[in-house]
Amino acid sequence: MKRILWLLFIAAFFTVNSVSAQQGRHGDRIHAIKVGYLTDRLNLSPDQATQFWPVYNQFERDKGAARRAFREKYQKGKNIENLDNPGQYIDDNLDYQQQILDLNKSYKDAFLKVISAQQLADLYQAERDFKKLLIQQLRNRRGRN
Repeated sequence: MKRILWLLFIAAFFTVNSVSAQQGRHGDRIHAIKVGYLTDRLNLSPDQATQFWPVYNQFERDKGAARRAFREKYQKGKNIENLDNPGQYIDDNLDYQQQILDLNKSYKDAFLKVISAQQLADLYQAERDFKKLLIQQLRNRRGRN
């Protein structure tokens, strides 16, 4: 039964992803799919989901803010090969990676108040798997165009 639900979810993922490309609402659609994907993969109870999603959404916003700050500094019209100070880029990149690590560490306790350690480990794996699915979908789209 779980396998059938999983296959239906994957089919819905690709269908919604196709529709979102036509409507131009990638972020909202992807987020909705990710919520369903993670909820299923973590086997969140309704009570856990109610407590988990506000924490997870804030975690994602904090990571996004760090990512945007780094990208604004280095990826808006700047070619890394033409940087005036490549050493500064290296230091800033390491600082960014440290920020992400610090966020993971700081949110660990907040997550563990809501979900089990096994579910947290599953969360990290599910996030990687979801990212792989998105990348594969993008590659498939590029291959068709």
